Amino acid sequence: MSTSNMTSVWKMKDSELKQELLDRKITEPNPWNRTDAIALVKMDMESKMSGVDEEGHVIEDPLKDIPKLELVKVIFHAQSEQSLPYVPVGHNGKAFYIPVEVEVEVPKYILNSCIKDAVEERMFPEVGVDGKINWRKKKVQRYPYTIIE
Repeated sequence: MSTSNMTSVWKMKDSELKQELLDRKITEPNPWNRTDAIALVKMDMESKMSGVDEEGHVIEDPLKDIPKLELVKVIFHAQSEQSLPYVPVGHNGKAFYIPVEVEVEVPKYILNSCIKDAVEERMFPEVGVDGKINWRKKKVQRYPYTIIE
């Protein structure tokens, strides 16, 4: 099978797909699952691809343009005893539940795009010059955290 045409894997019959797995020395999924078998073949094909583009020119490093995932070590803090034991985060249709009061590594883009933007308004007492207590709204971070260096 040609590694340049990965879409042809979907057109294979189950018997051909099983033979392809056998030829590639890949153990077939047990119980048999066509989608998993196709994924295994595709992963094998991608891992064996050489650094050659469509025209046959050698690419120095085929993975150099893929951005590296930057991780940041943080500790999220509970704000009260009634706080959840995790921080719920949603990004591009994926949900993350990050534990509180535990050092964890979080992708930098999650920290910058989701966590920093999560704010809420809270009421704080303020003593005026006349001695009266006035309540003032203030925006605070919904999920406070500390960055670990």
